[in-house]
Amino acid sequence: MGLKMIIGLAVAVLAAIAGAFSLGKSRGTNIAETKADQQRTEERAAATEAVAERRVEATKGARDVQQTVSHLPDDDVDRELREKFTRKT
Repeated sequence: MGLKMIIGLAVAVLAAIAGAFSLGKSRGTNIAETKADQQRTEERAAATEAVAERRVEATKGARDVQQTVSHLPDDDVDRELREKFTRKT
């Protein structure tokens, strides 16, 4: 009876160690996945912010051009377009 009891106790200890290992591994995996999700969310937010900033700058530039053009006489607008917006060969 003593040998069976020692073997049973050893099996129980090994099962407890294996269970603790797998529990720790699953917790570590969950933590890593959570961090990765958070990082992806932060990267998306940064990209969205960058796009919004570029859009604001483009809108400001277009508004400035429109304001400049509206204050120029037609001949000056034609001359500016010919000088600045021609294809280079």
